[in-house]
Amino acid sequence: MTIGLVLLATLLLICSCGAGVSAYIFRKKLTAMHGMLFAMSLAMGIGLFVGLLIGIIYQGNLLLSTVIGMGAGFMTGIIIGSFYSFLALLEGMLSGMMAGMMGAMLGEMIMPTDWDKTIMIMFTIASSICLLIIFEIFAHVKKQSKLIRIYQNPFIIGPIFVLLCLLLYSQAPFFTEWIPHKSPHH
Repeated sequence: MTIGLVLLATLLLICSCGAGVSAYIFRKKLTAMHGMLFAMSLAMGIGLFVGLLIGIIYQGNLLLSTVIGMGAGFMTGIIIGSFYSFLALLEGMLSGMMAGMMGAMLGEMIMPTDWDKTIMIMFTIASSICLLIIFEIFAHVKKQSKLIRIYQNPFIIGPIFVLLCLLLYSQAPFFTEWIPHKSPHH
């Protein structure tokens, strides 16, 4: 595991905690449908990312990576869904479990040469889900500060997000010790 991979996982944890805290703080201003959508999408993003990451790290141990990926999605769905309703909790829990399974399978199936690209794609998907959830929550806030208005401007936040993803992708390779190196004789 490299510094770049630790940075990706840390940033995704911060984004998902930000989305979760925002969903909790403004839960009274949002509908139950918002809660179901937030629980389902955040659990899906986290389950996919964690399942893929653990599937790559524990290559060959599909059971362990599946259980950990399902557990991460399951817990995310329960936490976010519990802010809203039992249906939101159930929706998030089941979506997270399914995404964790799919992420673990992807981690097993993808060739080692494509691990960096795939982990970056999953990071981009999961972090954009978190940012879109926060964007939707802030749309329902009555008193909007200047920072919230800047965050809601797609012409400002979009390029910042793209530059951040490019900066993070420049930290690749994320899995240097596992990628087989070609010998010069082949």
